[in-house]
Amino acid sequence: MEFNIAIFFTTLFMVFIMEMGDKTQLLVMMMASKYRPAQVFWGIAIAALFLNFLAVLLGTVIGGIQIIQDSVRAGASILFIFFGLLSLKDENSDDGKSTALTKKVIPAISLAFFLAEFGDKTQLSTFSFAALYPDNPLSVFLGATLGLMATDCLGLMAGCLIIKCIPKRVIAYVSAALFIVFGLISGWTTLKDHFLLDIRICILTIGSMALVSILAAIGLIATQKCRDI
Repeated sequence: MEFNIAIFFTTLFMVFIMEMGDKTQLLVMMMASKYRPAQVFWGIAIAALFLNFLAVLLGTVIGGIQIIQDSVRAGASILFIFFGLLSLKDENSDDGKSTALTKKVIPAISLAFFLAEFGDKTQLSTFSFAALYPDNPLSVFLGATLGLMATDCLGLMAGCLIIKCIPKRVIAYVSAALFIVFGLISGWTTLKDHFLLDIRICILTIGSMALVSILAAIGLIATQKCRDI
């Protein structure tokens, strides 16, 4: 298995550029406001390794199975809304973050990151590089993984800085709103453009999801305010 430095840096640069400003950076920033940086780092590291391993190993085989991508997109839409609502929940800790590296937090972060990135343009670019350079899978894998990690570590650092400058509740409300909107938009696109459902079914489904999300958010905020009184 050969290592090509040119392919390595090409893949790293392209993945880095594609991931900048992506929704997973927002996911990382939001998680940095709730969990310890070490938890977030290891969560995204595990997910990035697994994502790029799949991309390089299976390449266009997985990419060609459309139903898998569509199903994961649907799951990711629901997960975005879930994490948006989760950001409204008070962790009841001294510094507002999880204080222990539990066995549950890191797998949860990895799963969220995996679903958010699966089938995304970044992973598809890794598919393409793996197919373009079949004799250099190690170069593609290392370049894609380091590029992905570098970009999202910037999001992690930004999240750690933001939490010091902006009140926690403001970050929670903004994160919740953005994630719920992302989830609804992703769900709409998946149902309409990928599952090709009737427009009325799409409107009814997404409208119901939006109503449930808003009611759940209002309930969580009201519950939190009652506890603060």
